[in-house]
Amino acid sequence: MKHRAGKSTRVRRPHAAPMQGSSRHRLRPAAFGLASLSLFGAEGGAWAQSATPEVKLPEVKVEETKDKGFGKDSTPTATRTDTPLRDIPQIINIVPQSLIRSQGATTLSDALRNVPGISYGAAEGGTQANQLFFLRGFPINEDIFIDGVRDLGEYNRDLFATDSVEVLKGSSALMFGRGSTGGIINQTSKLADRAPRREATLTLGSFEQKRATADFNVRTGDTSAVRLIGLAEKSGSFRFPQDVEKYGFAPSFWTELGPSTDLTLSWYYLDAKDVTDYGQPTLFSNALGFFGFPPVSPRNYYGYANYDFARYQTNIGTARLQHEFNEALSFRETLRWASYKKQSESTIPSLSPLDANGRPISTSTPLDLLLVTRNHDTNRSRDNDDTALISQTELVWTPRTGDVAHTILAGLELAQEKLDRRNYILDANPLAPGVQAPTSTTPLLSPDPYATLDYTKTPNLRGRAEGDTQALYVQDQLELSSQWKAVVGLRYERFKTDARTEALTATPASAPAGPFERTDRTLSGRAGLIWQPTRTQSYYVSWGNSYNPSGELGVYGGTANTNLSPDNEDLAPEKNQNYEIGAQWNIGSMVLRTAVFRSEKTNGRMTDPVEGVSVLSGKRRVDGIELDLTGQITRDWDIYSGIALMDGEIVSGPGNVAGNTPLGVARVSGNVWTVYRLGRGWEIGGGLRGQQGTWLTDTNIPGSKIPSYVVLDGTVAYVTEGGEVRLNLYNVTDKTYYIGGYNNSPNRVLPGAPFWGAVTLRYNF
Repeated sequence: MKHRAGKSTRVRRPHAAPMQGSSRHRLRPAAFGLASLSLFGAEGGAWAQSATPEVKLPEVKVEETKDKGFGKDSTPTATRTDTPLRDIPQIINIVPQSLIRSQGATTLSDALRNVPGISYGAAEGGTQANQLFFLRGFPINEDIFIDGVRDLGEYNRDLFATDSVEVLKGSSALMFGRGSTGGIINQTSKLADRAPRREATLTLGSFEQKRATADFNVRTGDTSAVRLIGLAEKSGSFRFPQDVEKYGFAPSFWTELGPSTDLTLSWYYLDAKDVTDYGQPTLFSNALGFFGFPPVSPRNYYGYANYDFARYQTNIGTARLQHEFNEALSFRETLRWASYKKQSESTIPSLSPLDANGRPISTSTPLDLLLVTRNHDTNRSRDNDDTALISQTELVWTPRTGDVAHTILAGLELAQEKLDRRNYILDANPLAPGVQAPTSTTPLLSPDPYATLDYTKTPNLRGRAEGDTQALYVQDQLELSSQWKAVVGLRYERFKTDARTEALTATPASAPAGPFERTDRTLSGRAGLIWQPTRTQSYYVSWGNSYNPSGELGVYGGTANTNLSPDNEDLAPEKNQNYEIGAQWNIGSMVLRTAVFRSEKTNGRMTDPVEGVSVLSGKRRVDGIELDLTGQITRDWDIYSGIALMDGEIVSGPGNVAGNTPLGVARVSGNVWTVYRLGRGWEIGGGLRGQQGTWLTDTNIPGSKIPSYVVLDGTVAYVTEGGEVRLNLYNVTDKTYYIGGYNNSPNRVLPGAPFWGAVTLRYNF
């Protein structure tokens, strides 16, 4: 059967689905199924079928379905079985490879611009490597995953080896464990498979962008393949006078160990030199309050070009073994080891309380007299050496009880995560008593990034923390009838952490602490009921919960301290719940999804205003509505769009924040991206993205809400089977806008990129 352009070939059988991360196109009953049919790509687009002689083939139906452009029909992430989106009681946004290419996206942050309900903040340490994301108004710290396995490192997540980005909205602890208040982010990897692939890409753009990637997938036999993916980049930035360099390599190997057994081995390596950036200072002082956003170009950089840096090296090795015992029982084991190394120094800028003449500033001080103080200090100098060893063992069983069909997943997760972090004393005058922070002032309107500093750098503290996870989980996907389905599951998790801070010098800048230890045992679950009156409609209600232990290893501070302290060592976990009512309608080749949700954190950690210690009395709530439309308007017209409306409230907390809107909650956020194919290989497209601004702080200081913005992007491309030439333009109207703030502070804000463009040349050979 010939493969037609614009169409895909699908083998269908009731309850059939491939394993997560499967590198073969094989029929699998129930969750993973029996190894009985192989489909592989041949030159010229033809498909060949080969039956395993020892196994009797079940009857299958082969039908052709139209490619739905930017739309995706299913995901293996949410349930750990390849499940149609209409059978999952949860809003899931999938940014596919076709959309990533259309937009010229290169980083995880770029991809997430397509997801409504996400806002941003500057990370601790000022590194772009660990930029903070807010999902449905709650921060995502450790809730980033690769192929369903936690990816806890601090590094700039590049997309060179990523096939798609999935965002699961709402508490998802059943499959992913601790955290996940507003949801999780999962990156799916490009892995070896049967399809031949030889591709080279070169991108040249504004701010001296120079980026090259290569992707080769080679069959090494009838039942094995090797894939090699590489990256080299040396680019400038609209913010930094320094270059950004990246070198990456992602090899993978897939083989059939037998007719019912697959093995996939993969490695991810990324070596990068990045720049630290705390953003731009706002017009704020403790004496005057907030009186404006930076009246400067978004290109103004307030760090030190010769001293601010972030260098990191990431290694992630994964082995995945998949075996099918029989038609109803399958097994998967995933073992991952990861190492995350990082070194950084950074500068934190803030408006000086004195003007250029040495007088106290006021709201009427001329802008050309305002100064910025730049502290390059001990709290923003750190080396990381973090590791993780994670095992996930899962069985899938597909029995029937009467008329009810089940897909039962049982899993065991074992993990050991270690943090080893050091910081340094930066002393501008080591002969004077105490520590003198390297600092200088610079004009607000025309900062000098090349100012010189003179300081010594000596070891200060070493923070060491370890988290051990043992978790058991079980999930049942029930097909109750032709119209009714359900998903229920439960997870028991034991999370033990210990932490300490050790002195590396006789006179550390701050005192050592610990050891501290805490063990939490939590029970998480989810339940959802789905009604599908027709093949084009699906309606659901769902509930899920999760927990945030005090000893979470999401330590992004510039110091070497850990999350555990005398203040929180005895505190129980924070509790999170998500309630959701949603629907999906198939409209031709488009899919319209909508949901009404409530995400709520109770037992929240807060500081007692009288005792000054942490207590579990906080409560935050975000209510919202989301609407997404993806797919094909016509055969030549694709669309990917979404909008989220959210209303957040700090229901209980300290008197200065109770009743306020939490930071990170955008009342309106949305995007639309559309591409139209004109014929003869030409296509044109573009879109809008924006949000109604978020507050910089929980205290909702008057005037400190980030201004609303809408940004216009566009693309023009010539695409053939042999490759493509693509022009991408970003922020076409050159709008000045801000994407977030820093650490619940009104002092700083992150500017978005001004107008820029890039040309991408892609060659398939």
